[in-house]
Amino acid sequence: MSLRNYRPVMTSNYTLDWLNAFKLKDIHAMRVSKLGNKVTMLQTASYVNQSMSEVMHGNAAIWGVKENKTGYFVGILALQNVDLQGRSARISASFVDGNEQKNILREIVVHVIKMLRTDLKLNSLFVAENAVADFMPVLAELNFERVEYSEEPALAKFMLFVR
Repeated sequence: MSLRNYRPVMTSNYTLDWLNAFKLKDIHAMRVSKLGNKVTMLQTASYVNQSMSEVMHGNAAIWGVKENKTGYFVGILALQNVDLQGRSARISASFVDGNEQKNILREIVVHVIKMLRTDLKLNSLFVAENAVADFMPVLAELNFERVEYSEEPALAKFMLFVR
């Protein structure tokens, strides 16, 4: 099964779709707020194009997230370095400032991971060390536990444990 089939993904309050379904100026505004004024509109366009290339090659699923009630772009959820045979992926998220990030993260990550766990048998997730605190409660709810991992110090590894 291809990751390209996972769009749109809908939860109660949010819709996830490929980045090219969103306004470039909204994605750019979020990137500027996260990276500072050093990111240009051209760099944001390049980021979107590169992201879509990864999706089309089956290496990633990178979604823009919009709130269903307002239609506002609220962030990006990404599964990258997807290894379908090894059943693993790196997960990351970035949200527009001022939004309830933990509630958004919980709703969309729980939905996406349950879906991919069922369809793709995903059982290992990698999270950047600086994002572990945000992802830990959600991954624990999904029965993922942090395990010892020394191959890449900037990443934490979480494995699915069936109880």
